[in-house]
Amino acid sequence: MKLLAFLKVSIKGIIKEFPAFLLSYGVYPLVLALIMGYTQKDLFTPSINNPIMSVVIQDEDNTVQSKNLVDFISSEEMSKVITVKNSQDENFDYTIRIPQGYEDSLLGNSSTSVIVEAKEKASTTLGHILMSIIDKYNEEISQGLVIRRNIENMPISAEEKENLILEINNILLKAYATEPIKSNIHTVRKSLNSYEYYSITFLSFAFVIFLMAVVSSDALEKEKGIYHRVMSTSMTRVQYFNYGFASTYFTMIIASLLYVFAYRIAGLSFNGPLVLLLLIVLVQSLMITAAGSLISTIFKKKYGIPLLQTLLIAQMAFGGLLSPITKINSNRIVGFLSKIKPDILISNTYRNYLLDGTVHSISSYLLIMLGISFILYVLSILAVQMKWGVSE
Repeated sequence: MKLLAFLKVSIKGIIKEFPAFLLSYGVYPLVLALIMGYTQKDLFTPSINNPIMSVVIQDEDNTVQSKNLVDFISSEEMSKVITVKNSQDENFDYTIRIPQGYEDSLLGNSSTSVIVEAKEKASTTLGHILMSIIDKYNEEISQGLVIRRNIENMPISAEEKENLILEINNILLKAYATEPIKSNIHTVRKSLNSYEYYSITFLSFAFVIFLMAVVSSDALEKEKGIYHRVMSTSMTRVQYFNYGFASTYFTMIIASLLYVFAYRIAGLSFNGPLVLLLLIVLVQSLMITAAGSLISTIFKKKYGIPLLQTLLIAQMAFGGLLSPITKINSNRIVGFLSKIKPDILISNTYRNYLLDGTVHSISSYLLIMLGISFILYVLSILAVQMKWGVSE
């Protein structure tokens, strides 16, 4: 019943201040993202026509079909994805080795595989994409060769055989030279657009502002004597903390929902699976609440607010300003600093949600946030039992 009383107070406060609440967590961030996203739209436009990997090809089979594979990898269509290097003295990512017996394997006469060797710093993901393209090519070519052999054994005229082979070859050419390549490029090159990027960035700013409000609210309760009057009743310090924690968590969820649905309704961001979006909101709100509760429990207002202001400046500098710079400046120091963000767990979770939209892509981040939330909550309970901050 006491918990319901705390929640009722939170609900009344939200209803009373809803216009300001909506402006702070829905309208203002959306307007800022619209402005920043529009002005920097070109900076975030993903390029799918620039090669994403470089290879050296070693043809040990030297047959018609091995040369066809080399021509396929070196083709104009594939040049949008792969840069073929002529020598191993150049910088490259992968070696494609076509072993002896490759042509026989396409005819089903032996079992031989094309080998893709990755250099030490090459991307494993791109390596799998490269192998997928080659496997798809081999599959289609193998089917074509087998079909050709069977057609040649058919009791029909030479002209009919030639027309049938030509027709099947045209079908297979379209199958392996167009759709698989586009599919793999899309998977590798997909990235956040400017509106999605700033929707995540401003989310972190909104959270820090919310934490400041939590610290200030708790300090105000102590200054006005509300805390001591409540403690004079049968309620324990831990109970008071837990009820306040639940109330703050509820308010944080409402603020987060306002934020993400403002973008979702506008069609600018957070348009992935709804269930996953709600799951992220619940988990990240828990971690934010746990962090704010610990700060307000351990630190006095005069220390807690400056700490959060420092956090806000760090987020603005490293996450808000440096990340876009990395798109036009490949400096390693800038790239490293852009990754030092206080909100890296939350931003990476939303990034994977927007790019992938699967449970697998966000599960590890959600588990880490749950673990951090538990640790922060335990630390807060210990601080409450030690009466930290009560003398304020």
